[in-house]
Amino acid sequence: MDIVITPYLMLDGRAQEAIQFYQELFGAEIIGQEYLRDWPGEMGIEVTPENEGRVMHAHLKIGNSEIMLADYLPGQTPQPGSSINLMIVVKDAETARKLFSLLHNGGKEIMPLQETGFSPATGQVIDKFGIEWQIVTDQPS
Repeated sequence: MDIVITPYLMLDGRAQEAIQFYQELFGAEIIGQEYLRDWPGEMGIEVTPENEGRVMHAHLKIGNSEIMLADYLPGQTPQPGSSINLMIVVKDAETARKLFSLLHNGGKEIMPLQETGFSPATGQVIDKFGIEWQIVTDQPS
């Protein structure tokens, strides 16, 4: 199974500040950065002037490692343990479905596994140990 696990930091409106801090501190390279305004309606959230600048996804390379960062979506309340979660990137939707199902067993679904504009199968789940996981399938080439 070809899997990459990436730490994903969740912040409450301070992701942009953290990106700049990590860029200066570690010399991090910004691989990609998107804002809520770049995904209008994608996550079922109304994009308003107050929240359009929230970071939806930021991808940083720090040395030989990579991290992702985002702001919580409007209406999400940070819970203990949810400020960092692990993102699993897989090559196909079948693997995503299998992992989602296994992690969901005894756990809790946060976002159902579904097709989005950035992934053929993506979802979010908290496993039975309270660890939050994002599962993303690479776009087909």
